[in-house]
Amino acid sequence: MDAPAADAGAVISLRDIRKQYDSGEVSVLALGGVSVEVPRGQFVAIVGASGSGKSTLMNIVGCLDRPTEGRYFLAGHDVSELDADQRAIVRSELIGFIFQGFNLLPRTSALENVEMPLAYLGVAGDARRERATRALALVGLGARLHNTPSQLSGGQQQRVAIARALVTEPEVLLADEPTGNLDSRTTDEVLAMLQWLNRERGLTIVMVTHEPDVAHCASRIVTVKDGLILSDEPVAAPRRATAPAGAEPWKVNAPDAMPHHDPNAKAAPGGLAWFMAFRLALRSLVRAKLRASLTALGILIGIAAVVTTNALGVGAQQRMQAQMTTLGVNLLVVMPGGARTGGARGAAGTGVSLTDGDAEAIAREVPTVARVAPTVGSGAQVVAGERNVSTRVTGTTPDYFAVRSWSVALGSLWGPDEVRTSAPVCAIGETVRQGLFGGADPVGQELRVGRLPCTVVAVLARKGQSGFGSDNDDTIVMPISTFRAGIGRQPNGQVNQIMVTALGPDTVHRAQDAITSLLRQRHRIRPNTEDNFTVSNLSDLTSAFNEQTAIVSALLMVVASISLLVGGIGVMNIMLVSVTERTREIGIRLAIGARANDILLQFLIEAVTLAAIGGVAGVAVGIGASVVVGRLTDFSVGFQPDIAAFSMIVSGGIGVIFGYFPARSAARLDPIVALRRE
Repeated sequence: MDAPAADAGAVISLRDIRKQYDSGEVSVLALGGVSVEVPRGQFVAIVGASGSGKSTLMNIVGCLDRPTEGRYFLAGHDVSELDADQRAIVRSELIGFIFQGFNLLPRTSALENVEMPLAYLGVAGDARRERATRALALVGLGARLHNTPSQLSGGQQQRVAIARALVTEPEVLLADEPTGNLDSRTTDEVLAMLQWLNRERGLTIVMVTHEPDVAHCASRIVTVKDGLILSDEPVAAPRRATAPAGAEPWKVNAPDAMPHHDPNAKAAPGGLAWFMAFRLALRSLVRAKLRASLTALGILIGIAAVVTTNALGVGAQQRMQAQMTTLGVNLLVVMPGGARTGGARGAAGTGVSLTDGDAEAIAREVPTVARVAPTVGSGAQVVAGERNVSTRVTGTTPDYFAVRSWSVALGSLWGPDEVRTSAPVCAIGETVRQGLFGGADPVGQELRVGRLPCTVVAVLARKGQSGFGSDNDDTIVMPISTFRAGIGRQPNGQVNQIMVTALGPDTVHRAQDAITSLLRQRHRIRPNTEDNFTVSNLSDLTSAFNEQTAIVSALLMVVASISLLVGGIGVMNIMLVSVTERTREIGIRLAIGARANDILLQFLIEAVTLAAIGGVAGVAVGIGASVVVGRLTDFSVGFQPDIAAFSMIVSGGIGVIFGYFPARSAARLDPIVALRRE
C-alpha cells in the first residue's frame, strides 16, 4: 500500500521519523517518532538542550542521514529511502547549508568557496563565477572576492557561508547554530539577513539554535526533548533583528544579485567535470607544495633509475656493435677446438687443429668467401732506441688488412712479395707508435721485435677499443713467414685462427655452413662426432654480448622497479595522510552536494598528478644522469623514446593503483562524521 503523499503546501514533511544508532551492544534512540510539517516560505527554529535530538533531526532534514523508520518528503519527493549519491543530488539542488563553524575551505578564496556547490551541480565555469560573484555581492562582500577565510572576520566568513548556501537557489535554507560563533552585533546582522530572505524572497528557513532570543526571530519554534517534539508553537510577534546602519547590503544588491528560484527550471546535470576535478586536485597540491614534492620525489627516483638503466644498457649495446665492426665486415672467425683431457674438453685453441692448408682450401673451395687470412700471434717485447713496449704481434697475409677493413695512416702495407721472401717488415698500430716514437713519423725506422730486427713500413689507422675490451691499436702486424722465422716457430704450418670475409651480409651463414662442412671433410670427422674447430660470425658474437647485457639490464631494471614500488607506496601513504588531515574538508564537500564519485575522482586525480609530475621529472633526471655518467666515464648512452613513454604510463599507473585505495576511503566517508572531525 502506497504511503500518503505529502501536503502540497509543505516543503518539508516528516512522518513518524525514528532514528536509532547501534554501537556494538548499545543502542541509542535519537528520535522516537517525530512528525512535523513545514509550509513553503516559513521560518522555523528548532530548539532543545544538548542531546535532545535536534541535531539528528537537522541531519535528516538536510539529507545528511536517513531515518531508521518513517517517511520524509522534501518538496513533494520521498527522500527517506535514497542512497548516499541520491541524497547528495538532493542536497546540491534543493538544500542550502549554513554551519555554525562556517566550514569554509582554508587557503581558498571567498569566490572559490561559493563556487564549489555549483561545480558539483555541473555549472559551467563562466556561469559559475558570475553566480558566485552575485551571491557575494548580495551579502556585501563584492569587494572581498579573492580574500581567503583567514583574511576575513567571523561575520564576513558567515556571510560567505550564507552566499554559498544561496548560490544554488535552494528550496530550503538550513542554518545550524548560525550565530553560535558571532558577537551580538554580527548576530543581529546575520539574523536580519535571514529574516529578509524569508520575508522578501519567500525562502523556507529551518534554523537550529539553543538561544531563546535567536529562536524568537523565527515565526515558529519547535522544541525537541529526548527525541520527541515537546512543543510546536507559532511566534506571535517575532523579534525583528536590526542590522547596524549601513550593514544591510542585501537590500541594495538584491534586485540584480540573486534571481528568484524558478521551480520549473530544469536542474543542471550533476557531477564534477574532469577538468574541474583536475583544477581542484591541482589547487590542493599547490597548497601543500612540500608534501607534494616529497611524494613526487619517490616516483622521480624510480623513473630516473629506469631511464638511466635503460639508457646505459642501450648505450652498451650500441657501443658493442660499433666496436665489433672494427673486427671487419661480414666477418667469420675459424678457431681450433679445445683439447680433450680425461673426457673433458678444454677451451677453444687448446688443441691445435688448423693449418695453412685449411685456409687455402677455404679460399679455393668455398664460393661465398671473399678473402681469407690465416693468423698466428704472440706477445713480444718491442724496442726502438731507448724506448720499449710490450705488445701483441700478429703474423698473417696481406688479405688480413682487407678482412679487418684496416686502412693505413702513414706509409704503405707490405704485400705477397714480403710474405714469400720473409722480409723483416711490419706495420704498427697508433698505440705502439706513440709508445715508441711519440708523435714522430716512424716509417723507415728500425725496431726490434723480440730478437728480430724489423723495419716499420706503415702506421695503421686508429681503430680504438675492440668489442672484447682490448686496444686494437696496440699491435704489430708482419708477414706470417717473417713471424715464423723470427718470432715463433709452429710445426706443420699450423695457425692460431683463420679470419674470413663473406661476399655479403646475406651470404655469411651460407659461408659459415660451407666452411664447417669443408673442414669436417678435411679433418676426417665422422658423422655424429664433435667438431675439433669452431666457426663464429660477428652476429653470433654480438648476440652473445647483447644477451649478457640484457640479463644485466634486466637485473638493474628489477632494482629500479623496486624503487618505483617504494615510490608508489609513498604516494599511497601520503594520500592516506591527506585524507585524514582533510576529513573535515571532505565532509564540507559532501554536505554541499559532492557525490562519492566526485570525491573519488578528485583524490584519484591528485594521486595521478603527483605520480605524473614525478614521472616527467624522473625522465628528465634520468636523461641528465645518463649524460653526466657518459661524460664522466666516457661510456656510451642511448635513449629510447618508447621507454620514456612507457615510464610515463607506468608512473600514471602507479598513481591510479596506489591512489585508488586512499581515494576510495575518502569517498566512503560519512559526511556527518567527517564534519565533526576537528
